[in-house]
Amino acid sequence: MSVLFTFSMGFLSMLALAMVAGAVSAVRSGELGAVVVLAVGAFILAHVVAFSVHSRRLRRGAGRPPALVDLPASGRGVRFAYSAWPYYLLVAVLVMSVLVTGLVAVAAATAGVVGVVLVVAFAALAVTVGWFVVTMLRLAPGELVLSPAGIHHRGLTFTQFVPWRDVYQVSAESIHTPILVVKANMSDDTRVRHYMGRFGTLESRLVPFVAVRPYWLATNPVTVYHVVAFYHSHLDLQPELGTLLAMERIANGRAKVPQ
Repeated sequence: MSVLFTFSMGFLSMLALAMVAGAVSAVRSGELGAVVVLAVGAFILAHVVAFSVHSRRLRRGAGRPPALVDLPASGRGVRFAYSAWPYYLLVAVLVMSVLVTGLVAVAAATAGVVGVVLVVAFAALAVTVGWFVVTMLRLAPGELVLSPAGIHHRGLTFTQFVPWRDVYQVSAESIHTPILVVKANMSDDTRVRHYMGRFGTLESRLVPFVAVRPYWLATNPVTVYHVVAFYHSHLDLQPELGTLLAMERIANGRAKVPQ
């Protein structure tokens, strides 16, 4: 976390606390309108800070262990699930932001041309955000599944499958925040489905690469990185994915690449 980021989060946290104090004062004086505005503002700021810090903090502990799952057309695989916590934080921020924008648009609806423009802008924003939230929740929870055939990934707004033979590098990089990138070529066996077309997340725009932000993973992202890189570099062991042998190897810490 940079000094600027830390300062920004500290400022927003103090502002949220000030809004809470203002809401308490408004309750005592009977100003219900101010109570609602300040409480909603504090709620949004608190969730923005929580999501921002969560996306950058260093993960401690092993997290949720992987699990064996059945795949529709590829037998079984080792599944690394997404965490529910960032889903909640992101949805809460988006929904509350749309509601606040809607209240502003309604309040300005009688202000002539400016009011009409605000209402139209809000309608477009509400449709876009609503589409994103519904798509994200319909695909939730996301997952990264390693099978003998390849890598299955369900992100926030898309799904993809990449065969192992198309993968040429596994790397840990940074695009604003850390990101796990499995670099792969596009082939006839690659399968991708975008549920929002050109709209979506950065990860969807990196396809055919498989890209996962560490803060979405319920398992320690370092473990996930090592497992993906290990099986990419050990072609002879890929058939064991989807079996208890792979689960035991991961649990015992033997699915690691040299530092």
